[in-house]
Amino acid sequence: MPIVKANRALASRDRRALRLGMLVAVPVVAHALVVRPYLAAVRQSREKILDQRNLLEREERLAAALPAIRSQFERAAAATRLVRPRTYVASDSVLAAAAFGRDVTEALTEAGLAVQRVEIRDSVARFGSLQEFAVDVRAQGDFDAILNALARLEGHARLIHVSRLAIERLGDGAPGGQTLSFTALMRGYAQ
Repeated sequence: MPIVKANRALASRDRRALRLGMLVAVPVVAHALVVRPYLAAVRQSREKILDQRNLLEREERLAAALPAIRSQFERAAAATRLVRPRTYVASDSVLAAAAFGRDVTEALTEAGLAVQRVEIRDSVARFGSLQEFAVDVRAQGDFDAILNALARLEGHARLIHVSRLAIERLGDGAPGGQTLSFTALMRGYAQ
């Protein structure tokens, strides 16, 4: 009861000032201690609900697209089955790279080119289990032999990609033809 005694000891003007101060201070304190934390909690809950709603919409779209995804997966699996015989076996990357170099050399030699250099580069991992091999090749021959070699490489049972090709004239070779220099970077793939 000391507050009551202190309140009686104050003049009426002071009591009015205290009441007016309380009328101003109580809402401010109530806003700082009650309303602001409540609004922050509501805002945070609303954001969580929006996040969950977006996740649900995404999952519903995925569930609705499941038949399309299955058909795309089946097409990709079929494409992989078609391409697999055209790639080398990657159980031993050194043997696969050597087989790739041998196949390139055989195709060029059978086409009538004189192979001067075959340099196998390091293999590079691509897209999961796919390995990429690169071979630098230098050979000489006439124009028909170069065209024949490119046709053999294109029609090869294994996938051979010619990524860089340079053909230069060396001078007169055999009668009726010119000797050309054939330089190429070829890539093969293994799974």
